[in-house]
Amino acid sequence: MKPVEPEKRSRRRDLMNRVEPDNEFTQWRLRSRSCAVADVIAVAAAISLYAVAGIDSVVSWPSNQVLLSDPALVRIAIVLLAPTLVWLIVSAGMVSGRAQSWRLSQLPAGPRACIVAAGVVCAAVFVGGFAVGAAKGSVRILPGPRYQVSVIGNSQTGWTTVPLSQFRLWQASFVREDGLLMFWGLLVATAFIALLDLRRSYRVDEITGP
Repeated sequence: MKPVEPEKRSRRRDLMNRVEPDNEFTQWRLRSRSCAVADVIAVAAAISLYAVAGIDSVVSWPSNQVLLSDPALVRIAIVLLAPTLVWLIVSAGMVSGRAQSWRLSQLPAGPRACIVAAGVVCAAVFVGGFAVGAAKGSVRILPGPRYQVSVIGNSQTGWTTVPLSQFRLWQASFVREDGLLMFWGLLVATAFIALLDLRRSYRVDEITGP
């Protein structure tokens, strides 16, 4: 009986070669240690966004208290996602030939199970947040203090002064709507995990040869 693993590697190499031969940018991207470090940092940034958005949403469920306000979450998302998305776009262009044939099933069972579980948690938090009460809008505190909210529905309402209890309720609703940031964090993390897996398989192919 022929060994299975060498056959799998051979079929994978044949598929890669049929899609597009590796150019010098692809080879550099997959060999570079600094690129691998940047990928790991990007994974950590995306997971951080996933965790912060999820925890903030869940904390708000029982009491309408939030750890971070909606504007703070958006600022964190911009800081974490903007550079990682630029790096992801550049990287995807460099390894487009190999990335076209990559599938989640190529990951080892452990990481694959973690990604699937994270997706389930993401869906549960998002659905749970909307079940408790989610909305899109803004809040602000004026001197006094005066607590104001502006809700975006079919059309955005003007600023309305509300009691502190209502202010907290609306603020929590806006944070729950930001649960969608969990999805973006998971998506970006998975993309960079895929790049790291492409690097791993490329190194294996280099060592084992054709």
